[in-house]
This record gives sequence, C-alpha cells and structure tokens, in this order.
Amino acid sequence: MELKSVLKSTKYIFGMNSIYLGNNYLWISFEALILPYLISIYIARSLQSIILGLVGFAGIMTGIVFNYLSGFFSDKIVTGIGRRTPFIIAGSLLSLLSLILIMFNYFYIYIVFALYIVIEIGSNLAYGAYQPLIRDIIPENQRGKSSGINGFFTLTGTAMGFGLSGLFISHGMLRISILIIIITISLSTVLTVLTIRHDDLKIIKNDIKFRFSLEFKWFFVSNFLIICGSSGLTFFEYYYIKFSLGIGNAAIFVAIAGLFILIVSAIASAFIGVLSDKIDKSILLFLFPLAGGISIFLLSMARNFIIFLILGSIIGISFGNYYSISNSYLSYIVPAGRHGQFMSVFFLSTGIASAVSPLIYGLVLYMFKYQNFESYSHLFQISSIFYFTGALIIFLKLYQKNKYY
Repeated sequence: MELKSVLKSTKYIFGMNSIYLGNNYLWISFEALILPYLISIYIARSLQSIILGLVGFAGIMTGIVFNYLSGFFSDKIVTGIGRRTPFIIAGSLLSLLSLILIMFNYFYIYIVFALYIVIEIGSNLAYGAYQPLIRDIIPENQRGKSSGINGFFTLTGTAMGFGLSGLFISHGMLRISILIIIITISLSTVLTVLTIRHDDLKIIKNDIKFRFSLEFKWFFVSNFLIICGSSGLTFFEYYYIKFSLGIGNAAIFVAIAGLFILIVSAIASAFIGVLSDKIDKSILLFLFPLAGGISIFLLSMARNFIIFLILGSIIGISFGNYYSISNSYLSYIVPAGRHGQFMSVFFLSTGIASAVSPLIYGLVLYMFKYQNFESYSHLFQISSIFYFTGALIIFLKLYQKNKYY
C-alpha cells in the first residue's frame, strides 16, 4: 500500500505534527532560559558564556548520535506497534524522567548539566523517529500544508518556551515551569502516537541502495551554515538582554520578546507552508535565509529593545519558514521507505551546527571578557555571514536546478 496516495484530513495532520509543540517547548526553555538562568546563579560571570557554550555543545553532539541511530533503526525494525512509534515513546519517556529529576535537583548545577545531556538523548531519540513521518505518510500534494502546520507547532512551542518559562522563571517559579513542560510533552506525544497508530504499521520498507544525490549534499552544506547562523543565538539571548541592552529582569523581557516574535512567526509559517505547495520551494529556501541574514546584520547596530523586537520578528519568520519548508523540500529528494536514514544523515548538518554554534559564540563573548554591546555586535555579524553563505549556496546549487519541482 502506498500511504502517500491517501489524502489526510487537516485534523490528522495537526495530530501527527503535535509532538513538535512539546519538543520545541522543551528545547527553547532549556537553551534560552533554564540553562542560562541557572548558570548565571552558580557560575562566575566571566565564565558564564563559555560554560554555556560547552554544555550546549556536549548535549547536542551527544543527541546527534541518538538521532541518527533512531532514524536508522526505525527504518529497519518493525514491531507490533509500528516502526517509528517505539522510538518516539522511548525517547519521550527518557526526557520526561530527566525533567522530573531536574525539578528536585536544580540547585546542583553539575547534575543539571548531566541531565540536560540525557534530555538531549531522549528528545533526539524521539525526533529521529518522527521527523520521517512527512515522507512516510503524507502525500506529495499535502506536504507543504504539513510543513506549515509543523512550523506552526514548532514556533508555538518556541513561543511557549519564551513566554511561559520566561514568566515563571522571572518570578522564581522554576519547578512550575518544568512541570508545564512535562505536561505539554506528555500530551503532545500521546496525540501524535494515537494519530499515527494505524499508518505506522503500514509503512513500506525499502531496501534501495543508500546513495546521496549531489543536490542532497549541497543542501546538507547550506543547511549547516544557516543553522550555524541561527541556533547558537538562542543560548545567549538572556545574556544579550541583560548585559548588552542593560535590562535587569532579563527573563521577563525574554518572555515578552519570545511571545511577540514567535506568535507572528507561527501565523506566517502556517500561511507560507500552504502557499509553498503552489510555488518553487527552492526560491523560498534562498529568500528566507537572505532576509534572516540581513536582519541579523542590522541587529548588530541596534541598541533598543523595540528595534530588537522588529528585527527579531523578521528573523523568526525567516528561520521558522526556512526550517519547515526545508523538511518538505527534503521529502521530495529522498526515496520512500528510507526517509528515516536520509533525514538522520541530514540532521547531522543541523545537529553539528547546533552544537558548534553556541561554542563559537561563547568563545567570541569570552574573548571580549565582558558581555557588552561591542561583543554582541561582533557575534551578530558572524551570524549574518553564516546566513549569507548558506543562502548563496542554495541560490547557486539548488535554485532552478531542482528536477523534482
């Protein structure tokens, strides 16, 4: 049975993608707020940026390994509850257990570091299994719509991370913020598993030889650069608002910024995802990073929180839509039944960049000794260079050269 020939209802697509809500709520809460907040309490200011970069690097690099293993083995192993489902459940449970332990041990900073790495293992174990679902289940003419809904949940989860976690942490309610993350992950995982429970048993195994096209390779490189330009910034937003903009209660302003930027981005993502079914995705993959790079470069000259909100909204829309459309784009250039392995390999570009970029930006800030406007200005300029280079590769190697569209 070819699952891709069966049209899916909007309700089904929402249910299948709902897990992105919980996972991104988790990631943004830890990267942008929980880790920076706890490090600011227990680690000397001169070491905060480099410690944060090192912890982020260690966690994400470890997660990459389990993401690949999950994608690889979920392509090959068939169980009584499906191919992807066992890995989704196991990874989510591991993350939930780690979060519960952090709730009662957050004052031991090195225990938090260790459990953060376990959370990365669990979330990537789940992510490596559910990211191929768009290729497994959704028909070609609905993948743009699915990517739009995916982007909506991704950005809404990110907004919840900034908004809710920022609000509770600013009021000293860290345990409450973690508890809400636990509830959200639990509900979104259950909804996704229940939605795909029948189709996951029907996914076709494909023994086609594992080969990468030239298009896949160039997309891998460009994605690595774009993620380098974006991912690491999240870790340092708390410190940027606190030290560069000079705002005392940084957590609540992170919350305000996150909600404003990402609600706008989520609405735009859903709309553009549907639109992308009707136009060439490669041009969108070029235009969004270009717009993001320009905005980040302009941010290097901004000294005002309002300007930060405006430029941040453009960056959020640009990256959110690039990320969701890239998933849809990739689903066309990999073979059916092997999407887990191809997506896991592609995720190496995202994962390695996500691990390396906070380390790079942490070193930049550490080199300047003081986290001030000048140091963050250089950080944003470096970020924009990554964006521009990735966009240029997409324009030269993918735009108007894609035979799948």
